[in-house]
Amino acid sequence: MVDQGEPVTAGGITSGLDLALRLVRRELGADAATGVEAMLEYEARGTGWTPSADRRP
Repeated sequence: MVDQGEPVTAGGITSGLDLALRLVRRELGADAATGVEAMLEYEARGTGWTPSADRRP
């Protein structure tokens, strides 16, 4: 999963779930994301990559 603002991208099923949970957390907050995790019976891996400004070309 890559989060550089808009758009964000993910490849694969697990990455897509992690991305969806990250967006829920970003837009609706941690409590909402935790609730979605519980409904899905899935725990986010937290493997997102957000490049730092000094690494951009």
